[in-house]
Amino acid sequence: MSSVPAPKKTVPAPKKKRSKKSARSLPRRDEEWIGGFFSLRAFVHEGDDAYRPEAVVWMTERGFVLSCAALRPGDVVTGAVDSFEAAARGPLEGKPRLPERVRVASPALAEALRARLGPEVEVRVAPTPEIDVVAEDLEAHLGTRDGRLTPSFLGGGIEAPAMASFFRAAAALYRVTPWKAVPSDADIMALSIPSLGARDLALCVVGQAGQSHGVLLFESARGFALYLAETAKLPDAPPASLPASFFSLSFDRASDLHPALRAEVAEQRWELADPDAYPTLAMVDEDLIGRKPTPKELTASEALALGLVELMKRRKEITKAFRGGAPVEASYVVETHAGPVEVLFRAPHPERS
Repeated sequence: MSSVPAPKKTVPAPKKKRSKKSARSLPRRDEEWIGGFFSLRAFVHEGDDAYRPEAVVWMTERGFVLSCAALRPGDVVTGAVDSFEAAARGPLEGKPRLPERVRVASPALAEALRARLGPEVEVRVAPTPEIDVVAEDLEAHLGTRDGRLTPSFLGGGIEAPAMASFFRAAAALYRVTPWKAVPSDADIMALSIPSLGARDLALCVVGQAGQSHGVLLFESARGFALYLAETAKLPDAPPASLPASFFSLSFDRASDLHPALRAEVAEQRWELADPDAYPTLAMVDEDLIGRKPTPKELTASEALALGLVELMKRRKEITKAFRGGAPVEASYVVETHAGPVEVLFRAPHPERS
């Protein structure tokens, strides 16, 4: 759930701003360089944008790292080629130079390097375990550094008044116990928040067994079905990855929360429905990496909670709808910290009726 500071802008400059001196004119050394890229297991928050950076690494066959850059997701191959040329002109070890050989695991990267460098440098595709070692070391470093940061519900553009408003909405949701109205955590309803670009999301209420109260939200009913299928494979063990990302609003026990987070809630006097019902938000990707919500996602979470509170006034109809009765459709305008937001529900989800 913790975030990391945004990486320094290491994205290579546009082509027109490149050094007039071409990398091809650099002296060559009889050595091999190894290169590759990988997604970092941490998120960067920039306003309402949150992403996992791509790390690009170039190193020598002797293990010296020549360049390590963090790029936004996108055309990472072009960024990796630009990073190679930057490493050749200004390496972290040794003088500017070109290697005789380059080894990469990505065929697309190899093709792009050949197109940029020409025949002067031999480029071959082969495994790059050296890059895997660098990735593990980098992740360990980030994990250690991140572990020294004091966790907080705030940050990433989210201020205390907005979080206080969300806590009030979450407390109201916990009190209406939606997990007593929805028969099973395999039942889903549709959620739409038009003003925030959310349409026919799959909303799953959990906690019918008396544990892990909260809601899960998927982009589609199909995504939820894939999630169910994957988690059913090993019911007694968490999967290593999932076929679909999801959002989670869980109510956690105080003992499961970091002391700094409990202290923050007490200091800010945010509302709790129960001492063991701390609302926690997580946006979880396919690699089971969680992150904090963006300001827009916090607004959506508050609207979702307030909307469900209103929907639970029709709890008997909701229960009947999931047991073969008439579907329930409802629309509410709720007042969030960011202003009024329309929330629409349909139970059950039309794709699971």
